[in-house]
Amino acid sequence: MVNWHSKKLGDLLLLANGLVLAIFINLIASHYFFRIDLTEEKRFSIKEPTKDLLRNLDDDVYIEVFLTGDLNAGFKRFQKSIQETLDEFRIYSDNKVHFNFVNPEEARSTKAQSEFIQELAQKGISATNVVERKEGQTATKLIFPGALISYGGFEAGVMLLKGNKAGSPDEEINQSIEGVEYELASAIYKLTNLDRKRIGLVMGHGELDSLDIAAFNNALLEQYTLNKIDLKKSSSLTQYDVLIIAKPQRPFNEVEKFRLDQFIMNGGSAMFFLDKMNAEMDSASHPDYVSTPLDVNLDDQ
Repeated sequence: MVNWHSKKLGDLLLLANGLVLAIFINLIASHYFFRIDLTEEKRFSIKEPTKDLLRNLDDDVYIEVFLTGDLNAGFKRFQKSIQETLDEFRIYSDNKVHFNFVNPEEARSTKAQSEFIQELAQKGISATNVVERKEGQTATKLIFPGALISYGGFEAGVMLLKGNKAGSPDEEINQSIEGVEYELASAIYKLTNLDRKRIGLVMGHGELDSLDIAAFNNALLEQYTLNKIDLKKSSSLTQYDVLIIAKPQRPFNEVEKFRLDQFIMNGGSAMFFLDKMNAEMDSASHPDYVSTPLDVNLDDQ
Protein backbone atom coordinates (compact mmCIF):
# COMPACT_ATOMS: atom_id res chain seq x y z
CA MET A 1 0.00 0.00 0.00
CA VAL A 2 1.35 3.43 -0.98
CA ASN A 3 1.90 5.88 1.84
CA TRP A 4 0.98 9.18 0.19
CA HIS A 5 2.22 11.12 3.21
CA SER A 6 5.76 9.71 3.27
CA LYS A 7 8.68 12.14 2.78
CA LYS A 8 10.40 9.82 0.32
CA LEU A 9 7.39 9.69 -1.97
CA GLY A 10 7.03 13.46 -1.74
CA ASP A 11 10.65 13.93 -2.79
CA LEU A 12 10.19 11.54 -5.73
CA LEU A 13 7.07 13.38 -6.90
CA LEU A 14 8.90 16.73 -6.58
CA LEU A 15 11.79 15.38 -8.65
CA ALA A 16 9.39 14.01 -11.28
CA ASN A 17 7.59 17.37 -11.48
CA GLY A 18 10.93 19.13 -11.87
CA LEU A 19 11.96 16.82 -14.72
CA VAL A 20 8.62 17.31 -16.50
CA LEU A 21 8.96 21.09 -16.12
CA ALA A 22 12.54 21.04 -17.48
CA ILE A 23 11.43 18.95 -20.50
CA PHE A 24 8.51 21.31 -21.12
CA ILE A 25 10.78 24.39 -20.95
CA ASN A 26 13.24 22.78 -23.41
CA LEU A 27 10.40 22.02 -25.82
CA ILE A 28 9.23 25.62 -25.65
CA ALA A 29 12.79 26.94 -26.03
CA SER A 30 13.30 24.85 -29.17
CA HIS A 31 10.54 26.86 -30.87
CA TYR A 32 11.21 30.28 -29.39
CA PHE A 33 14.43 32.23 -29.04
CA PHE A 34 14.97 34.70 -26.22
CA ARG A 35 17.79 37.18 -25.94
CA ILE A 36 17.72 40.33 -23.84
CA ASP A 37 19.39 43.40 -25.36
CA LEU A 38 20.32 45.81 -22.58
CA THR A 39 21.91 48.45 -24.86
CA GLU A 40 19.95 51.70 -24.97
CA GLU A 41 19.90 51.85 -28.78
CA LYS A 42 19.13 48.09 -29.12
CA ARG A 43 22.27 47.40 -31.16
CA PHE A 44 22.00 43.65 -30.72
CA SER A 45 18.29 43.17 -31.45
CA ILE A 46 17.15 41.82 -34.81
CA LYS A 47 15.51 44.66 -36.72
CA GLU A 48 11.92 44.40 -37.99
CA PRO A 49 12.87 44.56 -41.72
CA THR A 50 15.20 41.59 -41.16
CA LYS A 51 12.45 39.67 -39.37
CA ASP A 52 10.06 40.35 -42.27
CA LEU A 53 12.70 39.18 -44.76
CA LEU A 54 13.23 35.92 -42.86
CA ARG A 55 9.53 35.25 -42.32
CA ASN A 56 8.82 35.63 -46.04
CA LEU A 57 11.53 33.29 -47.37
CA ASP A 58 10.15 31.01 -50.09
CA ASP A 59 13.00 28.51 -49.94
CA ASP A 60 15.75 27.35 -47.61
CA VAL A 61 18.92 29.41 -47.14
CA TYR A 62 22.23 27.64 -46.54
CA ILE A 63 25.09 29.53 -44.90
CA GLU A 64 28.68 28.38 -44.49
CA VAL A 65 30.73 30.48 -42.06
CA PHE A 66 34.51 30.21 -42.35
CA LEU A 67 35.48 31.99 -39.13
CA THR A 68 36.48 28.96 -37.10
CA GLY A 69 39.53 27.04 -35.91
CA ASP A 70 42.15 28.22 -33.41
CA LEU A 71 40.96 31.82 -32.80
CA ASN A 72 42.10 34.40 -30.28
CA ALA A 73 39.70 35.81 -27.67
CA GLY A 74 38.51 38.70 -29.86
CA PHE A 75 37.65 36.55 -32.86
CA LYS A 76 36.05 33.90 -30.63
CA ARG A 77 33.74 36.64 -29.38
CA PHE A 78 33.08 37.62 -33.01
CA GLN A 79 32.37 33.99 -33.91
CA LYS A 80 29.95 33.67 -30.99
CA SER A 81 28.10 36.80 -32.12
CA ILE A 82 27.75 35.39 -35.66
CA GLN A 83 26.39 32.10 -34.30
CA GLU A 84 23.90 33.87 -32.03
CA THR A 85 22.69 36.01 -34.93
CA LEU A 86 22.28 32.97 -37.15
CA ASP A 87 20.39 31.19 -34.36
CA GLU A 88 17.94 34.07 -34.36
CA PHE A 89 17.75 33.98 -38.17
CA ARG A 90 16.88 30.28 -37.93
CA ILE A 91 14.09 30.93 -35.42
CA TYR A 92 12.53 33.88 -37.27
CA SER A 93 12.70 32.00 -40.61
CA ASP A 94 10.86 28.98 -39.14
CA ASN A 95 14.00 26.84 -39.59
CA LYS A 96 14.54 27.84 -43.24
CA VAL A 97 18.01 29.20 -42.44
CA HIS A 98 20.60 26.42 -42.10
CA PHE A 99 24.20 27.16 -41.15
CA ASN A 100 27.44 25.48 -40.22
CA PHE A 101 31.02 26.53 -39.53
CA VAL A 102 33.70 25.26 -41.91
CA ASN A 103 37.47 25.51 -41.45
CA PRO A 104 39.22 26.06 -44.83
CA GLU A 105 42.48 24.76 -43.33
CA GLU A 106 40.99 21.30 -42.75
CA ALA A 107 41.39 20.31 -46.40
CA ARG A 108 43.38 17.10 -46.73
CA SER A 109 46.34 18.46 -48.69
CA THR A 110 48.17 21.75 -49.08
CA LYS A 111 47.05 21.89 -52.72
CA ALA A 112 43.41 21.36 -51.74
CA GLN A 113 43.71 24.11 -49.12
CA SER A 114 45.21 26.50 -51.67
CA GLU A 115 42.47 25.78 -54.22
CA PHE A 116 39.76 26.25 -51.59
CA ILE A 117 41.25 29.56 -50.45
CA GLN A 118 41.46 30.79 -54.08
CA GLU A 119 37.84 29.78 -54.63
CA LEU A 120 36.75 31.73 -51.56
CA ALA A 121 38.69 34.79 -52.75
CA GLN A 122 36.89 34.65 -56.11
CA LYS A 123 33.60 34.71 -54.22
CA GLY A 124 34.61 37.80 -52.25
CA ILE A 125 35.83 36.11 -49.06
CA SER A 126 39.44 37.08 -48.50
CA ALA A 127 41.81 35.86 -45.82
CA THR A 128 42.90 38.15 -42.97
CA ASN A 129 46.30 38.00 -41.32
CA VAL A 130 46.19 37.94 -37.53
CA VAL A 131 49.46 38.57 -35.70
CA GLU A 132 49.68 37.21 -32.15
CA ARG A 133 52.33 36.81 -29.50
CA LYS A 134 52.50 33.40 -27.84
CA GLU A 135 55.12 32.49 -25.28
CA GLY A 136 57.26 35.46 -26.26
CA GLN A 137 57.14 34.66 -29.98
CA THR A 138 55.24 36.32 -32.80
CA ALA A 139 52.92 34.05 -34.79
CA THR A 140 50.91 34.85 -37.92
CA LYS A 141 47.68 33.05 -38.70
CA LEU A 142 45.24 33.26 -41.60
CA ILE A 143 41.56 33.49 -40.74
CA PHE A 144 38.51 33.82 -43.00
CA PRO A 145 35.95 36.19 -41.42
CA GLY A 146 33.30 35.64 -44.07
CA ALA A 147 30.39 33.45 -45.11
CA LEU A 148 29.00 31.84 -48.27
CA ILE A 149 25.23 32.11 -48.63
CA SER A 150 23.25 29.87 -51.01
CA TYR A 151 19.61 30.26 -52.06
CA GLY A 152 17.66 28.88 -55.01
CA GLY A 153 20.75 27.65 -56.85
CA PHE A 154 22.60 30.96 -56.47
CA GLU A 155 25.28 31.89 -53.97
CA ALA A 156 27.02 35.01 -52.69
CA GLY A 157 30.07 35.57 -50.54
CA VAL A 158 30.00 38.16 -47.79
CA MET A 159 32.82 39.54 -45.65
CA LEU A 160 31.76 39.96 -42.02
CA LEU A 161 34.88 41.76 -40.78
CA LYS A 162 33.86 45.29 -41.79
CA GLY A 163 35.12 47.45 -38.93
CA ASN A 164 37.39 50.49 -39.23
CA LYS A 165 40.84 49.25 -40.25
CA ALA A 166 42.43 52.36 -38.78
CA GLY A 167 41.20 51.52 -35.29
CA SER A 168 42.51 48.95 -32.85
CA PRO A 169 41.77 45.24 -33.43
CA ASP A 170 39.16 45.29 -30.64
CA GLU A 171 37.44 48.35 -32.15
CA GLU A 172 37.39 46.68 -35.57
CA ILE A 173 35.82 43.52 -34.12
CA ASN A 174 33.29 45.47 -32.04
CA GLN A 175 32.14 47.43 -35.10
CA SER A 176 31.97 44.22 -37.12
CA ILE A 177 29.84 42.55 -34.44
CA GLU A 178 27.37 45.41 -34.67
CA GLY A 179 27.20 44.92 -38.46
CA VAL A 180 26.75 41.13 -38.57
CA GLU A 181 22.96 41.27 -38.95
CA TYR A 182 23.14 43.89 -41.72
CA GLU A 183 25.79 42.06 -43.75
CA LEU A 184 24.01 38.69 -43.57
CA ALA A 185 20.52 40.12 -44.16
CA SER A 186 21.74 42.22 -47.12
CA ALA A 187 23.31 39.17 -48.76
CA ILE A 188 20.12 37.13 -48.28
CA TYR A 189 18.05 40.00 -49.66
CA LYS A 190 20.19 40.23 -52.79
CA LEU A 191 19.69 36.52 -53.47
CA THR A 192 15.95 36.50 -52.76
CA ASN A 193 14.99 39.85 -54.31
CA LEU A 194 13.40 39.09 -57.66
CA ASP A 195 11.50 42.38 -57.86
CA ARG A 196 14.31 44.92 -57.98
CA LYS A 197 13.26 48.51 -57.43
CA ARG A 198 14.12 50.94 -60.24
CA ILE A 199 16.08 54.12 -59.55
CA GLY A 200 16.37 56.99 -62.00
CA LEU A 201 19.52 59.12 -61.90
CA VAL A 202 18.55 62.52 -63.31
CA MET A 203 21.13 63.96 -65.71
CA GLY A 204 21.40 66.96 -68.03
CA HIS A 205 22.09 69.79 -65.56
CA GLY A 206 25.76 69.24 -64.77
CA GLU A 207 24.99 66.63 -62.12
CA LEU A 208 27.70 64.40 -60.69
CA ASP A 209 28.84 61.98 -63.38
CA SER A 210 29.76 58.31 -63.18
CA LEU A 211 33.34 58.97 -62.09
CA ASP A 212 32.26 61.23 -59.22
CA ILE A 213 29.79 58.72 -57.80
CA ALA A 214 31.25 55.39 -58.97
CA ALA A 215 31.18 53.82 -55.50
CA PHE A 216 27.63 55.13 -54.95
CA ASN A 217 26.49 53.63 -58.27
CA ASN A 218 28.11 50.28 -57.56
CA ALA A 219 26.48 50.08 -54.13
CA LEU A 220 23.05 50.77 -55.63
CA LEU A 221 23.51 48.27 -58.45
CA GLU A 222 23.93 45.46 -55.92
CA GLN A 223 20.26 45.71 -54.97
CA TYR A 224 18.52 47.99 -57.46
CA THR A 225 18.16 48.66 -61.18
CA LEU A 226 19.79 52.01 -61.94
CA ASN A 227 19.20 54.08 -65.10
CA LYS A 228 20.21 57.56 -66.19
CA ILE A 229 17.27 59.69 -67.34
CA ASP A 230 16.87 63.01 -69.13
CA LEU A 231 13.76 64.90 -68.02
CA LYS A 232 13.67 66.77 -71.32
CA LYS A 233 13.05 63.50 -73.17
CA SER A 234 11.35 61.31 -70.55
CA SER A 235 7.71 62.33 -70.47
CA SER A 236 6.68 59.33 -68.33
CA LEU A 237 8.49 58.35 -65.14
CA THR A 238 6.01 55.77 -63.87
CA GLN A 239 8.49 52.90 -64.27
CA TYR A 240 10.75 54.37 -61.57
CA ASP A 241 10.36 54.07 -57.80
CA VAL A 242 12.89 56.76 -56.85
CA LEU A 243 14.58 59.67 -58.62
CA ILE A 244 17.96 61.02 -57.51
CA ILE A 245 19.08 64.56 -58.35
CA ALA A 246 22.76 64.78 -57.35
CA LYS A 247 24.36 68.24 -57.27
CA PRO A 248 22.96 69.92 -60.42
CA GLN A 249 24.82 73.00 -61.67
CA ARG A 250 22.35 74.35 -64.24
CA PRO A 251 18.67 75.38 -63.82
CA PHE A 252 15.72 73.08 -64.47
CA ASN A 253 13.12 74.39 -66.90
CA GLU A 254 9.39 74.46 -66.17
CA VAL A 255 8.61 71.32 -68.19
CA GLU A 256 11.20 69.32 -66.23
CA LYS A 257 9.88 70.69 -62.95
CA PHE A 258 6.33 69.76 -63.94
CA ARG A 259 7.40 66.17 -64.65
CA LEU A 260 9.19 65.98 -61.31
CA ASP A 261 6.13 67.38 -59.56
CA GLN A 262 3.77 64.90 -61.21
CA PHE A 263 6.09 62.00 -60.36
CA ILE A 264 6.08 62.95 -56.67
CA MET A 265 2.33 63.71 -56.60
CA ASN A 266 1.62 60.23 -57.99
CA GLY A 267 3.49 58.52 -55.15
CA GLY A 268 7.07 58.54 -56.41
CA SER A 269 10.00 59.38 -54.15
CA ALA A 270 12.80 61.81 -54.94
CA MET A 271 16.12 62.59 -53.31
CA PHE A 272 17.49 66.09 -53.87
CA PHE A 273 21.20 66.66 -53.16
CA LEU A 274 21.54 70.39 -53.82
CA ASP A 275 24.22 72.99 -53.21
CA LYS A 276 22.98 76.51 -52.53
CA MET A 277 26.41 78.01 -53.07
CA ASN A 278 28.83 77.57 -55.95
CA ALA A 279 31.80 76.52 -53.83
CA GLU A 280 34.42 73.80 -54.12
CA MET A 281 36.62 72.61 -51.25
CA ASP A 282 39.78 72.50 -53.36
CA SER A 283 39.40 76.22 -54.17
CA ALA A 284 38.01 77.53 -50.89
CA SER A 285 41.47 77.64 -49.25
CA HIS A 286 42.60 80.53 -51.49
CA PRO A 287 42.40 83.88 -49.66
CA ASP A 288 40.77 85.67 -52.60
CA TYR A 289 38.17 82.95 -53.22
CA VAL A 290 34.54 84.12 -53.21
CA SER A 291 31.60 81.72 -53.44
CA THR A 292 28.48 82.75 -55.34
CA PRO A 293 24.83 81.71 -54.97
CA LEU A 294 23.78 78.73 -57.08
CA ASP A 295 20.17 78.76 -58.26
CA VAL A 296 18.98 75.68 -60.14
CA ASN A 297 15.34 76.83 -60.13
CA LEU A 298 14.10 74.15 -57.72
CA ASP A 299 13.33 76.31 -54.65
CA ASP A 300 9.60 76.38 -55.39
CA GLN A 301 9.50 72.57 -55.33
